[in-house]
Amino acid sequence: MTHSRTLICMAALGAALWVAEATAADPPGAKPGDDALTCDQIYAEGMAQTRQDQAEREKRNAERRGQAHATAALITGAAMTGGMGGTAQAAQMAAEAQATTAMADAAKPPAPNVRMEHLKRLWAQKHCVMPK
Repeated sequence: MTHSRTLICMAALGAALWVAEATAADPPGAKPGDDALTCDQIYAEGMAQTRQDQAEREKRNAERRGQAHATAALITGAAMTGGMGGTAQAAQMAAEAQATTAMADAAKPPAPNVRMEHLKRLWAQKHCVMPK
């Protein structure tokens, strides 16, 4: 029984090391078949990634605009009612929260796009040039 446990443990350790080595061989952002991409394909995928990133930024900005409009409506309502019923305090809290969120978002750097970085490395490795 001890001999079979030793073999099982060794096999499990070997498999774990192989998996760790296999995953370490792929750089972050890599996809299967990336090495076979042509310069035109790398460029096209980079452009698609850029469009996706832009769409995500536009979505976040639209959400922020919606929040700003809601806060503005709350402030307008508070001003029109003279702050009756705690509306002024709610409007002030909403405006402060929105300002805090906006400042926090502006202070943090954008998250790195590991796929785009990998595509840039491939572009450089293959000595690609911009298409005409």
